[in-house]
Amino acid sequence: MNSSRPTPFAPAAASDSGVIRIVIAEDHGVVADGVATMLSFENDMEVVDIVTSGEALVASVAAHRPEVALVDVSLEGMDGLSAVRAIGEQGLPTRTMALTMFTDHDTVTRAVAAGVAGYLPKNVRREELVQAVRAVALGKGFLHPDVTRPFLERVGPLAMHSGLQPLSKREQDVLEELATGKSTREIAEALDLGDETVKSHLSRIYAKLKAGDRVQAVVIAMRHGLVR
Repeated sequence: MNSSRPTPFAPAAASDSGVIRIVIAEDHGVVADGVATMLSFENDMEVVDIVTSGEALVASVAAHRPEVALVDVSLEGMDGLSAVRAIGEQGLPTRTMALTMFTDHDTVTRAVAAGVAGYLPKNVRREELVQAVRAVALGKGFLHPDVTRPFLERVGPLAMHSGLQPLSKREQDVLEELATGKSTREIAEALDLGDETVKSHLSRIYAKLKAGDRVQAVVIAMRHGLVR
């Protein structure tokens, strides 16, 4: 099967018009067309491509340089999260957001670790989808309540303890960037640091907050008012 479906959405060149250009990676045609239709009602959004495989997603993002890519975790060929990692490793400017039926803790954790800036279930309302796309395009993070609720239930007991070790100024800076959904590379660029330096800061942050991963770190930090 061809990894890219014919689509009525013509490729768009980058412009300063303020339009958010979007690539959709979804191997169910009806779902992809439905998402594209929902977004078509917004004057500031344009779907420039629809693909069905991870390989096609990476190629499309490299070709179109969209502001946002909506990615299903399960795709033909290369899976969605592998494609997200590949986009990040290539230094492409597109910000990725998972749009998938999977909302379990492990999948969400893997998605965040891969570098997604947002996570939405497929049953999301149009208004929520639009809000999330705009937030991610502006450099913010977005986790749907159906996704954050299981995390709060799971890490809540971890967040209730006292006596957290204080973070250094630079660790606080890294944590605040992490809370916006940025990848390691994006944090490094925002703070003018090396990737390895950011990784070292993240390791110390996890240890001080007694967090197992970046999502737990952000939730614990929010509970303690370290980030907003």
